[in-house]
Amino acid sequence: MDSNQIRKELDELIVGTVSYDQDALPKRLLSYLSMWKWGKYGWVSPASLMYTAAWRKYYYPDIDCCKIWASDENNKPIPGGYSIRSEDESISIPLLAKHDLCEGFCSPNSGMQGSRAIEKMRTLKRLDTDFDSAQRTLFDLKLFANIMNEINDLQSPELLELLKYFICTAKEIKAHRDEVNLTLNQESAASFGVLDFLAEVHDPELTKCVVAACMQVIFDKHGISISGVDDYKTAADARAGKPGDLTVEKDGNPLLAIEVKDKTQKIDWNNIERAKRIITAHPELKGFVFVLESRDAATNHLINEMVTSSQLATGEGKIISIMSLFSLYQLVLPIESENAIINITSKFITMAPAIKPETKEKWLEKIVNQPQ
Repeated sequence: MDSNQIRKELDELIVGTVSYDQDALPKRLLSYLSMWKWGKYGWVSPASLMYTAAWRKYYYPDIDCCKIWASDENNKPIPGGYSIRSEDESISIPLLAKHDLCEGFCSPNSGMQGSRAIEKMRTLKRLDTDFDSAQRTLFDLKLFANIMNEINDLQSPELLELLKYFICTAKEIKAHRDEVNLTLNQESAASFGVLDFLAEVHDPELTKCVVAACMQVIFDKHGISISGVDDYKTAADARAGKPGDLTVEKDGNPLLAIEVKDKTQKIDWNNIERAKRIITAHPELKGFVFVLESRDAATNHLINEMVTSSQLATGEGKIISIMSLFSLYQLVLPIESENAIINITSKFITMAPAIKPETKEKWLEKIVNQPQ
């Protein structure tokens, strides 16, 4: 069948699907699907690959949908193989994104981009269930293989119901996401230690949201905006043309580039060199700031060596600065209350597509359980 016709029919199926017939699916497949941690961090990327395999098998019943690589590790064609990545990126992801179903369900780029362990398995030529699971993945690689092999054994009516299952699952995740975002966008009277919360939760995107909230407090009254919160982690700054993780802008012109490092990260001389290249590429920048969540990471011996070096005293290096999130937060507290910072952070959390769903739930729980 023509790929345009497949897109058209899948698009119509997504729009029209509101339920699926559970009894039409094999019990073993349902058992495997119930074990998949839908929407959980690390389990999101491969989801679209299962959806892609299902429609591929539905439209081409004679193919083996577990031969998910067109060529092997030596770039030799795999007989009967196909590129699930190409199908995923050209058909599945654009259609799911069109209906705002990616976030929380699958990767917005490609299942293979977020699941490189699967890409590396092309030496097998076929995704069987008896492989050595030495590769480390956050999701259950064996469970993924079991589901894929179950899909390969389905008949057309079962495949249609499975596609509806995937669509319903994505729509349920979206409905919950919309409900959470609606709550987070409402003003709350909650007040708690944001930095204490950050210390307990590891999520680089949350760190970025807090830094963005601090910057908004500082610059909001000057007609200056903060961009970058809604960027995906996989969209590298260089590729996206963004000076930093966050950018302070006025009238669309970047004034300040901000590189955010979470508690697990430090900076080295290579970060300084990269910052200098960015400054050269964006001469309109007034400054480049590294904001480090770890207070110790901003005051160690290497940082002291950097700030006293000639590299940061001459040329592009003169506008590079390094500070801890703790220091930034202390600068902001006299301007706005912690409650105001929490409300601004909440709005940024709703905009951050790569934030862990668990993080969003924990943040919401913290707000809801605070005395109003």
